[in-house]
Amino acid sequence: MNNVNLIGRLTKDPEVRKTSEGRSICTFTLAVDDTYSKEDRADFLRVTVFGSQGDNCERYLRKGFLAGVSGRFRSDIYTDSEGVKRYPINVVAERVQFIQWPEREGA
Repeated sequence: MNNVNLIGRLTKDPEVRKTSEGRSICTFTLAVDDTYSKEDRADFLRVTVFGSQGDNCERYLRKGFLAGVSGRFRSDIYTDSEGVKRYPINVVAERVQFIQWPEREGA
């Protein structure tokens, strides 16, 4: 079973690119507080969202917004510029929920 549910804040605005078929691929990084750590610590997880849900993330989410993500882990493999194999863990989102965003100035 591969399920993950996260709540965290975006570290920067989401980025969207399109496949050759026109499908949207949105990526952003979510900072998730580690509540079990004795130090102030967070895990920074890269999230990928596909299709119209990715378009909505680009449209409505911004750096600092609180979001919930449900999905699955996916590990990749690549060799860096120094010849070292890397195995980053990413989250493929099946659902993104917009929870809270900062108040607008003057509102």
